[in-house]
Amino acid sequence: MVYNAKSEISKVKKHLLKVSSQLDPWLVAVLGWFTLFAWASWGKMLNQPIRDFGREVEISARLLRGELLYRDLQTYYGPLPYYANALALFLFGHHLKVFYLVGLVLALLTTLLFYRLAKRLTSGHWAALCTLCMLIYCALGASPLNFIVPYSYGSVYAIVFCFLALNFLDYYTSSKGKQVGWLVAAAIACGLAGLAKQEYGVAAFGGVLVGVNLYSPQNLRTRVWRSIIIILVAGICAFLPLTLLATQVSWETLYLSLFPSPKFSILSQSTIFQNSPAKTFSAWYSPFKAFFFSSAIVLASVIAAHLISKLTWVKSSRWFMSLTEASVSVGFSLLGLTGLKSSVLKYYSLESIYQPLADLSWSLPVFVGWFTFRQPRLPQDKNAPLLWALLVFSLLLNARWGFRIFAYGLYAPSVILLFFTLLYQIVQQSGKVIGRYLLICLLIAGGLQLHELSQYRYEVNSSYGTFYTKYPSLSHAFQETISAIKKDGASSVLVLPESSFLNFLTATHSPSREFIFFPSVLSTAEEEQEFLKRMQANAPELIVYLPRSFSEWSYKNYAEFNPLVDRWITQQHRLVHTFPVNDSMDQGEIRLYARN
Repeated sequence: MVYNAKSEISKVKKHLLKVSSQLDPWLVAVLGWFTLFAWASWGKMLNQPIRDFGREVEISARLLRGELLYRDLQTYYGPLPYYANALALFLFGHHLKVFYLVGLVLALLTTLLFYRLAKRLTSGHWAALCTLCMLIYCALGASPLNFIVPYSYGSVYAIVFCFLALNFLDYYTSSKGKQVGWLVAAAIACGLAGLAKQEYGVAAFGGVLVGVNLYSPQNLRTRVWRSIIIILVAGICAFLPLTLLATQVSWETLYLSLFPSPKFSILSQSTIFQNSPAKTFSAWYSPFKAFFFSSAIVLASVIAAHLISKLTWVKSSRWFMSLTEASVSVGFSLLGLTGLKSSVLKYYSLESIYQPLADLSWSLPVFVGWFTFRQPRLPQDKNAPLLWALLVFSLLLNARWGFRIFAYGLYAPSVILLFFTLLYQIVQQSGKVIGRYLLICLLIAGGLQLHELSQYRYEVNSSYGTFYTKYPSLSHAFQETISAIKKDGASSVLVLPESSFLNFLTATHSPSREFIFFPSVLSTAEEEQEFLKRMQANAPELIVYLPRSFSEWSYKNYAEFNPLVDRWITQQHRLVHTFPVNDSMDQGEIRLYARN
């Protein structure tokens, strides 16, 4: 046998050409942006280390010690994320990197699922722009609600399951045989989304149910049976794990934890949780005004740069001209947007003016109007079931906050997808101009987000993880607190009103089932007294106390709404350390108390 090297090389070349031709260049570009933002976001404690993230890490760590969710550990969210993260800690060890990696994997899954749906509804180019927008403002940008360090991993897990459900629905409606297996998979994803965070499961279930039935070319009997399948499978997936938990903690405890109706009236006292038509209209009008005027400036800059590039005396290579046109567009846009700040939008921040796509809350009523008058349906619109599912999902998910898209980064991905889809269908004739406008908006936004992420450079380090914060004194105070706890050798440390994150970083445990002491947690004197009885029976060795303000509740400090707990700390314990925090949004000091 004669070995023909040229023939083998030729086969390899053909194989490589075949593989390269099958690659999606727009998806490669998206993954490139994902990698850049993931690297920039790693370890950045954007929502401050005294915030909700402490609950997320500490609950999973305590589950490994044999404690039970809802009985020993208080939370309002579903059990799935806590047990999934506890499994990750069991497999990879007690370290903060485990949570970063979990968030990164969830963000990557969301990106891939999101891109697939965006490409189904638009084109490769628009899908890439749409996914980039989601990455910047939801998954990995400088938002306090990004996926790597979220206030709730339940939301991030739920987003993955919701987009899985929507993709399975699309597979079902687009397949010739209408394979029931895809419906079963969609129903399972809905049930798991509900186990992660309740409102996401309800929204995904509603979207899938509408998408299957509203414009599906099936007879009534088939629709009814398919709907029953979805209801039964989703219900079993959601309630079977809860039934197992209820055998350990009781149905009453479980219900009051997941649906704390007695707390709703107290929560409504906070300006954050108050809903009204006026508040919703204000939340729509302000970002729409910024979007309208900023978009006009960017569009004018894009058109001006394009006209300049057409002049005969500036002709050059295609790539050089494209780069020059983009650079000129960005330059003109920044100049125009800066001028907008000093004229029309005087009371807006530069950040909101520079980023017209940063808040698309106002687009929800636009979607409703679009669907009302256009009414996408089969067979004219092959994506009609998916479009209706997305609309219903977005409305149900954001109804909880009066359609204000509260916690934007975790509640807006489907809205961003609908916005780009609507824009794509409207501007078919002028798609290139609008595509360039979107690209310039996202380039500016991406640059600003990366610059903001670069500001988080002050390190807090322990044996169990490292994070970065924006404020040097906050970093110093947390580092000193960690050192003081380690030096004391304490194993039981109570942290309040927030930041049980310190328990995780010092591998200590809290004697409390509560993790965040908002005004709604111990809302009466009786609840305070019951809490103090538990603390006296299982007294902490150290108490980390940061008596910060709760302005959204009209409280100047923690002592105003929990005076009994404050007196117990300050009068029955001795102050051993004080670490000032004077350059963050929570100015004050971290106080360390020990037993008398």
